[in-house]
Amino acid sequence: MANTTSSTLSTRIGGRGQGEGGRRVKQRSMAVVLMIAALACAPNAAFAQRRVNFPPAEAPPPPALKAPPKTEASGEDTGVIPDFGPSQRKTQTRTPPPPTNLTVMYKLQYGETLEYVHTDGTVQKFEQWKSFPNDGYYLMSQTNTRLADGNNYQYATKPLASDGFDPVDIPLLFMAGDYDFKFSDAEVTNLRKYIADGGTILFNAARGREEFSKAVVREMRRVFPQKRFMRSPPDHPLFNARYRINQLMTLVNGVQFQQPPEIYTLDVGTRAAAILAPIGMGAAWSGETYHPQGRHLVGESAYRLGTNIVSYVLGSTEYGRFLAQEFPVYNGRTASGDIFKFASVSYTGSWDVNPAIQNSVLQGLKKNTEIDVDYSPNAVPLDDPRLGEYPLLFMTGHYDFQFTKEEAKGLRDYVERGGLLVATAAAGLKPFDVAFQREIKKVLPDAELLKLPPTHPLFTSGWNPIERVEFTPSALRDDPSLEHAEFYGVFVDGRLAVLYSPYDLMSGVNKESNAYAKGIATDDAVRVVTNIITYALSH
Repeated sequence: MANTTSSTLSTRIGGRGQGEGGRRVKQRSMAVVLMIAALACAPNAAFAQRRVNFPPAEAPPPPALKAPPKTEASGEDTGVIPDFGPSQRKTQTRTPPPPTNLTVMYKLQYGETLEYVHTDGTVQKFEQWKSFPNDGYYLMSQTNTRLADGNNYQYATKPLASDGFDPVDIPLLFMAGDYDFKFSDAEVTNLRKYIADGGTILFNAARGREEFSKAVVREMRRVFPQKRFMRSPPDHPLFNARYRINQLMTLVNGVQFQQPPEIYTLDVGTRAAAILAPIGMGAAWSGETYHPQGRHLVGESAYRLGTNIVSYVLGSTEYGRFLAQEFPVYNGRTASGDIFKFASVSYTGSWDVNPAIQNSVLQGLKKNTEIDVDYSPNAVPLDDPRLGEYPLLFMTGHYDFQFTKEEAKGLRDYVERGGLLVATAAAGLKPFDVAFQREIKKVLPDAELLKLPPTHPLFTSGWNPIERVEFTPSALRDDPSLEHAEFYGVFVDGRLAVLYSPYDLMSGVNKESNAYAKGIATDDAVRVVTNIITYALSH
């Protein structure tokens, strides 16, 4: 057939002219004919479907509870809430659902159509994004049952490459899978904007395959090149938002056992903006068979962790919107008469989790004491020779870190020459607490962190004597007896040189609306930080 086609096309094109011009036409025509013939005879790799070695979740998958309509070329949102009753497209004008019905999650359509060859030779084709087709439905159903907060949370499906991801309306995106994938440029752009605007995405390796998790880590580097996934510590609110989770029942290669929860997050501020659950929850949520070569959370463990994740995201929406703001930055020069300069310690770690914190601290200081301030932002590494220009250094973070030898020496010289380091654990998370107590020993090996009593002059004298302070609900949930500011000090020659609190101070000063921060509440946080500054300036 290819020869017949070549002959016919050659005759039609070649008969148009004679001589050199005709020969050139014939040569070009033959080249085109040969290319067409090759395409007709050989398989086209450009259109071949990717074949995978791991079977799909279901063979063949049963129909979804409610099949979404086909995606339209116009890019309209064709997401359908998979629930009982008539469906409604957002682009259609109809009576809105009752106010208690809230679509809070999109399960993302992504990837390609894959194929798998079964042992009997049967070729199964399936859409990569579906994984367990009904896992999103059951996640929302379990969330409604377990939270029972008066809302009926629902989900829809939507292509990641389409427009219109607004975290104000849809605070959570859900992406599940078993196989390698690659984001398109449009998907990278959409995801970056969505997260920067305050949204959260949950990735779940449906049956615990590392192939999917590694692809998540790789592709998220394209979304945020400067950020990395970190393992969530045991005291992270993801493990406490609804249920206190210490151990999860896990099934690996057919062996069942309990282990601590394993979640990785990519953070904006202290908010988990991208959540990677590398152990599969889809089978448990959907009531499907656990694959013998997979890694699964079993039954109640998967339900509880899923409910915690959704609860955490719903509780973080205000904080996400706060972080999405455009914060003013002072760009002017230092004016004559400026007295107090704010400086944050920059180090390899999460040192900048409180955006524009210097503005909040200095505004509170100026308003309450009328001390002249310099609003210019200053981030100073500990090995910077300019360190001595600042009477106080503020340091925070929420993950593990280590001082370099140069940083440890710079900080040692600073405090021994009269400076004061004020450090607090962002969101009150334990990894920073452990790391700071370890690292300060490297700086001052003979020093000891001593708990300051409520009668210490830091609290009883200065601008505004402080007897008791109000703590955030998250802190009181762990320790209902909290009523005094909890600070520890390192003294050098009888002078307070290091002031440290394992509780959050800066989120309150910054009015961040972080529901999961364990620390001093806003009004008292401003009082405490103002007292710290006035105490330091007067000593």
